[in-house]
Amino acid sequence: MSRVRTVLALLIALLLTVGLAASAEAAPRKWPKGRITYVDNSLDRGAVKAAVKAWNSSGINVEFVKVSSVRKARLVIRNTKRVPAGCGTGYGTLGYPGPGRKATVSILHGTDADGQKCAWPGQTLVVAHELGHVIGLEHNMSGCSLMNTSHTNGVAPSLCIGDDIEAAKPGRWRCRIIEKVDLKRAKRIYGGKPRLAETEWCDAIDRIPATGAVTPTQEGGGLSVTVTRAPEPAVPGWLGTWAYGEPGFEVHATPAACTAVPGDDTTQVGIGLWGATPVGGAATEYLRPLPAGPVCLSVWQFDQGYNFALAPTTVMVTGTGARVAARTADLPPRAASPLAVTRFD
Repeated sequence: MSRVRTVLALLIALLLTVGLAASAEAAPRKWPKGRITYVDNSLDRGAVKAAVKAWNSSGINVEFVKVSSVRKARLVIRNTKRVPAGCGTGYGTLGYPGPGRKATVSILHGTDADGQKCAWPGQTLVVAHELGHVIGLEHNMSGCSLMNTSHTNGVAPSLCIGDDIEAAKPGRWRCRIIEKVDLKRAKRIYGGKPRLAETEWCDAIDRIPATGAVTPTQEGGGLSVTVTRAPEPAVPGWLGTWAYGEPGFEVHATPAACTAVPGDDTTQVGIGLWGATPVGGAATEYLRPLPAGPVCLSVWQFDQGYNFALAPTTVMVTGTGARVAARTADLPPRAASPLAVTRFD
């Protein structure tokens, strides 16, 4: 973690200098009545729609209204290759540009073919960030904010992750989009009754729908389970280095009832990695001793980002009487996740 802290500290120090220079200019102007007509000429329609919805449902007295042509629009959203860096970067007009003038938001649109593979979470965040500029918000590095000067791995503003990279596990993104401090600053300009989204993190990629079939086998005084590998959703290219480790399955044991939850070290009795096991193939894991009497085994498959299946496979067995003891050392090693930090403009 020390390396992560150092990288972020260096980046923040650099970008704060840029922010101080911008703050010396005149304050951005407020849009009349908070109404901003816009046309979306980009290839990132889903990201634009999500970003606009986030601002329009924020409770702030500002409204982005989609129109059919550039002539009718006061804001033009478009793609450009003239950005400071690669995917997840762009720029936008700061505040109301004045009568007869149009504001713009310009972002890079990347494709698999050109090697950009821009993540839709990252595209949503960058559009929402640039829309924040359009309504008059400048960069903010006081803490977790949509208006941070950079985002990390296309899934969250950098200071919304901080040192705890586990908060944004592979395949997750900061779906809250507009943070409390952003709402507070926007309210000072436009008024309203800010509404903070309750959900902070959401799945950005599909989860494994369900764990495969499980067969328990009694062998002498011990027990093993054979687990069939169920299909796993493909990891998209934009997820990149955030996919770490190997996929596999966890086995949990609870007396009498199936009450275990995935990731709970106190109930875990086994963990297996697929290795070269193909989808439809099976792997066997020998379990630690189970408590006496009826025991429910709950098996959760997990992907290479250590995201668990939406549903476990459960099976009832009879334990021999030994106490279940947690052994966190059985967890597969997790490689350090490199942080790709991209600057917002």
